[in-house]
Amino acid sequence: MTRELAIVAVLLASACTGPPPTVTASSAASAPAYPVPSSGTAVVSPTSPVPTPTPLTFHNSASQARIVATLIAFLDAYNAGHVDTALAMLTPDVVTSDCDYRGVRVTTANGTAAVREWLRERADDHDQLVLESVANENPDPASGSHVVAVTYSRRTSDTLRALGFPNGIAPQLASKVVFTATDDRIRAFANGPFGGDPQLCRPSV
Repeated sequence: MTRELAIVAVLLASACTGPPPTVTASSAASAPAYPVPSSGTAVVSPTSPVPTPTPLTFHNSASQARIVATLIAFLDAYNAGHVDTALAMLTPDVVTSDCDYRGVRVTTANGTAAVREWLRERADDHDQLVLESVANENPDPASGSHVVAVTYSRRTSDTLRALGFPNGIAPQLASKVVFTATDDRIRAFANGPFGGDPQLCRPSV
């Protein structure tokens, strides 16, 4: 045996002296699936299962959830051209405003009959409002108000395509939407700058 092999044999023999460690049933059951150091941070080996990341969550009150649900249902009906379905989510005395992009002016419609006509015109124009975000405009529950600001990433229609915007526009204004106290009906849908600058109704990319 060479000198090097003899040294290796001595080292192996010394490493194996003494009884092997004993693993009891209780210690095996309490062992983690993957090593956890004293810092508490899990260390994942190549063969260990990867822990599932904690999903993002939304924290909304019941009132806010009803507002968002009502708004989404209304916009779905609006975009689908379902006039009666959309109208059912509005109060009889609802008020609306919108942009006339041809005339660069603000239009209004008040009450069921006028708003029905407005919705039918929007449906015939294949108008689409692509939701981007909803912001709570009355974060204080004690205020008793139920108002949200709704922004759109895109608005398309036959009118806008005829005006030279085949891919639609990004509206310059958010909609101000006012809800009833029960948050399941819309009292006002201000989609145009009522009382404001009509130039905000000038279409642009």
